Amino acid sequence: MNTKMQRTVLAGIVGTAIMTIIMMIASLMGMPKMSPPQMLSGTLGMPIFVGWGMHFIIGVLFAFTYTYMCFFKYKLVMFG
Repeated sequence: MNTKMQRTVLAGIVGTAIMTIIMMIASLMGMPKMSPPQMLSGTLGMPIFVGWGMHFIIGVLFAFTYTYMCFFKYKLVMFG
């Protein structure tokens, strides 16, 4: 696998994990509870582990989208 692709997948997993932790902490500070995995699994009528898997897959897809939009597309502008 390409190193840039590995970094993108890792960035998607880490970013999704950090976002999820912040959403969990925010509910302890009085904000409404937000649980994307629970929303995904409830909408599809699937078990919660399927929701967690989809949540992280969507996070990795967002990372690939941002990598394409910001790195590959503007590679010449940013790096000469």
